[in-house]
Amino acid sequence: MYFSKLDSLRFYAVSMVFAAHLFQVWTWSDSLSSLLPIGHFGVVIFFVLSGFLITKLLLEEPLNKPLILSCKEFYIRRSLRIFPIYYLFLAFIYYFNVEDINAAGIMPWLYLTNIHIFNQNSWIGSHSHLWTLAIEEQFYLIWPFVILFLRSRIKILLISLIFIIFTAILSRIILYLGDFSSLQIKIFSLTVFDFFAFGSLISIGCIYFKEKLRHLISPLLFFGITLYYGSYYLMSDIAFSIISQFSLSLISASFIIFAIYSKNNSKNNFLHNKVTIDLGKISYGIYLYHNIIIAHWLTIAEFIGLNPSNAIYNKIVFLIMFTIILAKISYRFIEKPFLQLKDNFRS
Repeated sequence: MYFSKLDSLRFYAVSMVFAAHLFQVWTWSDSLSSLLPIGHFGVVIFFVLSGFLITKLLLEEPLNKPLILSCKEFYIRRSLRIFPIYYLFLAFIYYFNVEDINAAGIMPWLYLTNIHIFNQNSWIGSHSHLWTLAIEEQFYLIWPFVILFLRSRIKILLISLIFIIFTAILSRIILYLGDFSSLQIKIFSLTVFDFFAFGSLISIGCIYFKEKLRHLISPLLFFGITLYYGSYYLMSDIAFSIISQFSLSLISASFIIFAIYSKNNSKNNFLHNKVTIDLGKISYGIYLYHNIIIAHWLTIAEFIGLNPSNAIYNKIVFLIMFTIILAKISYRFIEKPFLQLKDNFRS
């Protein structure tokens, strides 16, 4: 089943990440970036949404279909969706050695950018955002086998998801006590897998509770916001760093459930319309390209024959327009032809 409001949610998530990089949240004070975690919240929404969608697709696989065949077709479909523009993008920035990307070696090619950043203990320029795609691919390596193996053992699957959530929380505590930096805690694989687990719980809830899940929207949103800001103002740094991740998961879950079960199906309102849906469909390209464009916008503008001033409104207009146009072209001529091949791998 297709949920158009999830495309709108993708648009808002990528917009938050775009705004975070545009306004350089890493230069903000710790208090401001904690009170307005726009970039990180956008990433969390993507992670929880991925967990929901991937689990839903896997649970819909026929029970009599061999596990190996289901996994094989899943990986082929995922590869057709993700690999083409990702590796074209890498080929481009490696060829021109953008910001000394060659120093990262093969790590981005193997979807290990987060491990590279973890080892460096610093962001690696305008391709740092590839860490989230690395996390997703690492999740995809193990999750299909877990879901397909346990889909007929729902209680064990639920226990596994709860175990993943507690493992992620425990990993954050261990790294924090081990004097690892907040950056390292943020991008380490085990510390973020709980986001995907929350998404998987939503997927299971959709199957067993259906529209009853809608009653969780307000409690999840209220509890998530209260827990986030309550832990910020009332608890220690370590408690906030641990609880804030959990809180953002709850808020993201409420948004996703709302998008699935909202009774207002109109596509003509301010928050959900044809524009937000269309931009949500190209959110992968927007995410992949935006950071390089932001970092090198003057060079790009001059290359295509423009001579913009450095005024902030000129910069914002150019960045938005150029990123959307590039993502549109990418989707139309690269992504879409590969996406049309996905149906060949459904049996």
